[in-house]
Amino acid sequence: MRGAEACLVEIRGASKRFKLSLLTHDGFDALNYQASFVPTGSDWQRIRLPISAFRATFRGREVTDAPQLDPGLIRQVGLMIADRQTGPFALDIRRISLA
Repeated sequence: MRGAEACLVEIRGASKRFKLSLLTHDGFDALNYQASFVPTGSDWQRIRLPISAFRATFRGREVTDAPQLDPGLIRQVGLMIADRQTGPFALDIRRISLA
């Protein structure tokens, strides 16, 4: 969605750090735009991640000279647990959208 200012994530679950990944290409070795978030409890919540908060990475390393994320070019969405946290967790996702 061109002109979007934020990505909205409706979730509930573990109070661990996660990263939402947005990719603008279908290829395996492409830039990955990531933003972190931490759910806060077992109730459904909506987390707003500004498009400007997404940082370009390649194989886990930040790419400082990459173009800013263009929401109109998003092709793939991914989610990962961050910071090498171990142990069981639960995360329910109701919706991921642009606004």
